[in-house]
Amino acid sequence: MKERFKVREDLFTLEVPGGYADKIEAGVGFLDCSLGTNPFGTSEKVKEKLKDLDIDLSAYPDVRYTHLRNALAGYWDIDEESIFFGAGTIGCFEKVNKFVITQGSKVLGISPQYTRYISDVLAMGGFYKAVPLKKENRFKIDVGEVVNALNSDYSLFYLDNPHNPTGQALKLKEVEEIVQDAERKGILVLVDEAYGDFIGKEESAIKLDYDNLIVIRSFSKGFGLASVRVGYAVIKNRNLGELYRKVDLPFPISRIGEILAVEALNDKKFLNESRKKIALIKKKIINALKKEFQIAATHMQTPIMLLWGSGDIYHYFLQKKILTVRGSVFRPLDDSYVRLRVPEKVEELLSRLF
Repeated sequence: MKERFKVREDLFTLEVPGGYADKIEAGVGFLDCSLGTNPFGTSEKVKEKLKDLDIDLSAYPDVRYTHLRNALAGYWDIDEESIFFGAGTIGCFEKVNKFVITQGSKVLGISPQYTRYISDVLAMGGFYKAVPLKKENRFKIDVGEVVNALNSDYSLFYLDNPHNPTGQALKLKEVEEIVQDAERKGILVLVDEAYGDFIGKEESAIKLDYDNLIVIRSFSKGFGLASVRVGYAVIKNRNLGELYRKVDLPFPISRIGEILAVEALNDKKFLNESRKKIALIKKKIINALKKEFQIAATHMQTPIMLLWGSGDIYHYFLQKKILTVRGSVFRPLDDSYVRLRVPEKVEELLSRLF
């Protein structure tokens, strides 16, 4: 395709590898087990705060987001100057890619993986290569294989932890092993902890101090605030932080989003109870489904899991009026796989399947 204006013609031939834009909306009688939100919605305290909001909608937000920045600094016990914002983790990794990736830059990941990150690398003119996770090993991430694959040709290694689509989570010491090796080889590590609030804070890479490490997080998942699009990056390396500022644009999140995010941080009970209930539901689902399906390695508190069987599993679930994320979203998988998010009530799912 040719365009008579001066645009990047190469983007016309770029095949965007996966995404959720083609998600089927839940119709009457459908059980939505697709996108990776908190199955228990949003904290009641946050809902009450939303009802009571009285702000000047004609005014811009505080350009520094001082209220949220201070709250996060206290929550993590980190320097407030190491905190940066974006529209979810997507908005954060887009900015990281802007200051890391130039034409021909090489990025290493794992496969399958969250593919909207991959498409952004490709759109920036970079090359993406992945360490394949083995089906026979239940797609478990092998830290040794990752370390062996890292070499100085790569600009960055991208790790989603907890992992999307399996929901497994590496231990902090395993993440640190990768970060240490990458630092020796001059490689940045971007740890995407979009699902990180479902597991304990003590396992977050934010606890680590390495110059080559960037950690991004979102209020969309565990805190149940997907619609307000609040994400943040923790960058302790001052030089990298300065690069983030230079590619950033003013007001990446709204004033409403800032206020609700602070309120969510203050409601520890909601998050703790969500984790416990998810683990109970997920255990019941796995025990029931393992008779009919294969299930990838996964963390019990993360509300997503990858399962597969023979035939088109995605449409099999659709016939049962259950919405999942089709496996073909996650290259190189096909629709004999689905990513399933646990529902609020396990009986709703199992009664449709069995």
